[in-house]
Amino acid sequence: MRSIFVTGGSGFIGSQFVRQTIAANRLNVVVLDALTYAGSRANLAEIADSERLHFYQGSITDRHLVARLLAEHHCTSVINFAAETHVDRSIGRPGDFVRTNVMGTFELLEASLRHFESLDASDKASFRFLHVSTDEVYGQLGATGYFTEETSYAPSSPYSASKASSDHFVRAYFHTYGLPTVITNCSNNYGPFQFPEKLIPLIIRKALNREPLPVYGNGTNVRDWLHVEDHCRALQAVLDNGRVGETYNIGGDCELSNIEVVTRICSVVDQLCPQLKHPSSSLIRYVTDRPGHDFRYGIDHSKITRELGWKPQITFESGIAKTIRWYLSHMEWASEVMRAGSYSLERLGLRSDASAESTDLGDRHTEEDLYQDIEGVSIIPRNFYKDKRGWLIELFRNDELDSSLQPQMAYLSETSPGVTRGPHEHVDQTDYFAFIGPGDFRLYLWDARPGSPTEGNRIVRLMGESNPAAVIIPPGVVHAYKNVSMKPGHVFNAPNQLFAGYGKTGSVDEIRHEDVENSPYIVL
Repeated sequence: MRSIFVTGGSGFIGSQFVRQTIAANRLNVVVLDALTYAGSRANLAEIADSERLHFYQGSITDRHLVARLLAEHHCTSVINFAAETHVDRSIGRPGDFVRTNVMGTFELLEASLRHFESLDASDKASFRFLHVSTDEVYGQLGATGYFTEETSYAPSSPYSASKASSDHFVRAYFHTYGLPTVITNCSNNYGPFQFPEKLIPLIIRKALNREPLPVYGNGTNVRDWLHVEDHCRALQAVLDNGRVGETYNIGGDCELSNIEVVTRICSVVDQLCPQLKHPSSSLIRYVTDRPGHDFRYGIDHSKITRELGWKPQITFESGIAKTIRWYLSHMEWASEVMRAGSYSLERLGLRSDASAESTDLGDRHTEEDLYQDIEGVSIIPRNFYKDKRGWLIELFRNDELDSSLQPQMAYLSETSPGVTRGPHEHVDQTDYFAFIGPGDFRLYLWDARPGSPTEGNRIVRLMGESNPAAVIIPPGVVHAYKNVSMKPGHVFNAPNQLFAGYGKTGSVDEIRHEDVENSPYIVL
């Protein structure tokens, strides 16, 4: 049975696509998801026991991990849902959107291209890379007209700018390298399992809590609404029969102003919850508009209808009622994902000095990440959990380590911004580093072992707050790391030998290269 590689498969739209694919008994599904605030394993709970579902926690920025999973599962298609998607969050933290939506898509394209080039002729003929994007890349419309596939890009927010950039990269990899890509641009989605920061689940939750219902500006901004089930049917049609190198717009034939959406939600909530006092519409409050708020989006989906026979089937009336019933019966799910995502229905998108600091990329990207296999090196994503109380990170698990690698001691180090530790290597000792944060480190590895099958290979990659991970470094592999963030960061080390450090007897199992003239081990 063929395998499809689904990034962001625990998010709102991605999990719907995975559930529909598993239900259709079509394919093995390999899911890669970083499980940031908007992604949750709970979104796949109903299919968690399926033998055809293979879940991995990790980021699309990890080219090495993506390449390994594509090869191990012999994937014959890739669909990219992984993205930061909320416009309001992009106003406060644009750097997060550049890292995931732009750099992440680039890393995914690189790994997918190498995988595609390794396939035989038959698998190459059927391979597809489907990039899921948004109508927001087109900018805004006036009172008339529609976005078509020929509409010029004119993004207005950091979110839409990052998605526009990723679309351009995908299109470039088709024209330059022959990677068989297809792009879809959809209108606003709604349905079950949507994180409560978005308009529809936010209004539902606040109406049920009898809290004020915020409406931006005067509420006249217009969006085209598409039920997530219809969207995923369209994506499957594009995967099955879409033309390589093409773009397909996917819309819901349902343009509504924001105030119309809110009042319709209020009406359905009042019908389904007669015990609530006072009409929900009495809770509506107009608030300061979002910066750069596009006035209107409208999708012309005639191309996908004409070529692939798809059109939306779920009306907004039936879809919104179904959605509200789902949230009413899944209040615990909403509470849990909000707790895990440290979100309390507060307004987002109000840029502050603190948030502005977090967008500084520093010198994170002064050297392109490099992923070459090094024998004996293992990079392991680490589970990171965060809620209102603080955070927790899983440092290591003995069931992931060979008996010869069991830690003999552990220590924690702090490294100041811009400071490098290393390069050095060990004669007999194997290191186990877990990069905790805050902030990020750039890890450098060089295989300096004569006769090693990977002698001379290098790995350069970002690890830490944006990509929690650990690395196993065998003897003879030169290693260094540099704090590339704006704040001190912590690294946990659990070597398989006792370290003869300060005040201890015995020799230090270490060959240092920091001060060697003309050293080949350079940290930028």
